[in-house]
Amino acid sequence: MNHYFVNQTSGKRFLAGFLDFVFVLILTIFMYVPTQAITARAGGDENIARIYEAGVQTGLYTVVQQGDQGNLAPIEDKTLFPRALYFFYVDEEGARTKEIHNIAPILKTGSAFNTADDYYEVIMLKGSAETLFDFSVINSEEPWNIPSISGKEAEVEAFYKAEIDKAHDIINKNAYINDLIRKAELYTFYALGGAYLLSVIILVIIVPMFIKGNVTLGKVITKTAVVNNLGYKKSFLQANMRNLAMFFFSYVFFFMPFMLISTFMFMLSKEKKSLFDFLTATRVADKNTSLIFTNAEEEAKYRKELAGRLIEVEKRKAKNHQEAEQNEKDINLGD
Repeated sequence: MNHYFVNQTSGKRFLAGFLDFVFVLILTIFMYVPTQAITARAGGDENIARIYEAGVQTGLYTVVQQGDQGNLAPIEDKTLFPRALYFFYVDEEGARTKEIHNIAPILKTGSAFNTADDYYEVIMLKGSAETLFDFSVINSEEPWNIPSISGKEAEVEAFYKAEIDKAHDIINKNAYINDLIRKAELYTFYALGGAYLLSVIILVIIVPMFIKGNVTLGKVITKTAVVNNLGYKKSFLQANMRNLAMFFFSYVFFFMPFMLISTFMFMLSKEKKSLFDFLTATRVADKNTSLIFTNAEEEAKYRKELAGRLIEVEKRKAKNHQEAEQNEKDINLGD
């Protein structure tokens, strides 16, 4: 066992792990741009375009331009509710794509699509004593703009709000729309996951290969060294196996309790060894206060040389002491 080995403090070990995680998150932000571009080319952009197309064709959404990017937003202007609701239900000209041709429920049994008259009769209750609208005059250029019966303005406003909410509920339950949203979320997950894993591979596996001691950046900053079970320099295989173990148990399986288990093992172990240390037969040393040798022979050589130097020091001390005593005797004799 290396007699000059000193365990790294708990605080610095936690700090090293925390810094490594922060570095991974920072690099993930930068790596997200290329991974997002890859997923976009793999079908993400096409899927987003379908979501935009479907949203606009429902009549309930509009594209809001924000800089160079357009975002799909629900129509919130109450004055536009009549038109939005009309186009949500009515599809006489078959302007919608096949997938959302019948996104609104068929209002009359046996019909292939909803006509304007179907909308007037079923939704706006045309011909019923309960209707809130005056159908005496219908503007052919704006067939959705049906005037309200005098004194029913507040009820009409509430009617449109309730029907728009109902239409949104129908869209939220639509299988085609939900499938597009799930795919969009999946593409985003692939982009984020790819950026994250690529960042971990770079910082936890690749970068340590080019650092003396094969340690991560967090350990470099905290002056932390990883050695073998006896306190001597670890092998290249041990170094890579430990970093690989960290890659899987700390980052790939991030949401599993491996880090918690490792922390408890470190706190309870007499030798202050974590899960990764047990898996790879390593220990963590304080680089500032430890002397790390390649093997026991190198340590023995150092101790022999140190002993020799100490003996020389003691000899010099003894010689100086003798010379001082002799000088004192000479002075006394001279007196």
